[in-house]
Formats: sequence, structure tokens, C-alpha cells
Amino acid sequence: MDLKNQLLQQGYDHIDILLIDDQSNQTTVPDISLHKVTDLEFKLYLDPDTVTYHLEEQDPYFEAKQKDEEGEMRNVKGFVLEW
Repeated sequence: MDLKNQLLQQGYDHIDILLIDDQSNQTTVPDISLHKVTDLEFKLYLDPDTVTYHLEEQDPYFEAKQKDEEGEMRNVKGFVLEW
């Protein structure tokens, strides 16, 4: 199951995602309406085969490899921020 459907199944609808990479660089992707997004992995530049879910945690997150500006892959954690 893809990231969008995993989040919808957990009851999320409208979220922000805080991405933190291996070097502790932080990026927030604000105002994501899951029902309007077709491919969340593509929107976040994630390799869909590398996504692991930790959505049952107190602070739900996922881990994946993300393509950076230079085209290199880096590990990121994506924390789900609900509003």
C-alpha cells in the first residue's frame, strides 16, 4: 500500500510533513490534502520501494530514500503533522 493510502487508513486527511535528512536538514511540506494528491511519493521525491511506515507511534513518521537537488539519494524521516 502506498504512503497516501497508509495515511488515509490511519485517519489523516489534511497534513504537513516535516522531512529530516541524515545531516539534520529540515524541510516542511505544508498543506497537503491527501484526497487531492495523486502520487505522494512523487510529490516528495521519494523512492516508493524504500518507504517504511511507523504510523502507530506517538509521533507518526515514515522513512525512505529521497532524491535531492543533485539527483543523489539520501535517507529521510518524514514526520506527519496533522492540523
